[in-house]
Amino acid sequence: MSNNFAGRHGRALSRLATSAIAVTLLGATAGTAVAADGPSAAQRSAKAAAVAGGPATAAVRTGSAPVLPINAADYKGALDVYGPNGKGGIKALKKGKKNDGWNDYKAVAQVHSSSGGNFGFFFLWKDGLLVFADKYGYVNVGSHMDYDLMLSPGDLGGSENSGLLARDKSGVMWYYQGKYDGSVKARKRVGGGWGQYTEIVGRGDLTGDGKADIVARDKQGVLWLYKGTGKADKPFAGRTKIGGGWNQYTKLITTGDIDGDGRSDLLAVDKKGALWLYKGTGKASSPFKSRVKVANSGWDKYRLVF
Repeated sequence: MSNNFAGRHGRALSRLATSAIAVTLLGATAGTAVAADGPSAAQRSAKAAAVAGGPATAAVRTGSAPVLPINAADYKGALDVYGPNGKGGIKALKKGKKNDGWNDYKAVAQVHSSSGGNFGFFFLWKDGLLVFADKYGYVNVGSHMDYDLMLSPGDLGGSENSGLLARDKSGVMWYYQGKYDGSVKARKRVGGGWGQYTEIVGRGDLTGDGKADIVARDKQGVLWLYKGTGKADKPFAGRTKIGGGWNQYTKLITTGDIDGDGRSDLLAVDKKGALWLYKGTGKASSPFKSRVKVANSGWDKYRLVF
């Protein structure tokens, strides 16, 4: 991505050359960044790209069940990173430092594209600036965004490039279809009524048809499956009920395949901070197996997990 900014904008962006993202993230083909939203946007976008450079990302198995790191930002602004341990659980890859900048973000979505295995991140700043960053730089997607939830389930529109789902405060879900260069197409309205859900997550295929799916928990604690269609204009089929009792969890997390069987899995944090793994089955009628505990405590300290 080219970033044509003069003065302090250029000086801020030049620091990207020495940031960790140059060696730790796999990037997309170079493209062209859109215009910045003023000086602060350029500087903050540069910081977002620099922050994107965490520890080396895990290998990717397939586009339908990627193997991605679990990024966990705590309330002190530090980012801890975890990955599969090869035994069906997880292990720590890197411990963060407090006041490391992660409190600047309202939401973060990790992106993986099946075309080439490219990685990046969407960062939503607390003032509404939305930025995509990878090792090549950044793209300012927009400003003054009123989104309260973001996720990147995978390719929802047949482009082989992961896009972004974002819910606004009125409960309307929007879809940004990703392009190979890290930019996105103009957003499409998925529909209203998504404000009924307290959690919406998804990463890859949950039903065995090769299309990315999502799950959503309603206020009564019922978990619903939205099966992907592979069509950008209508990315999901009607919902089907998975089951109740999911209000016992404070967070639901999806980063792809955790246990190494090629299927996408689900992680859940309970009210005591324990972490549970629901292994994927690849079956729409019953997408998850019974839960297995993978960490006894400590996961309640995280504000954002992506």
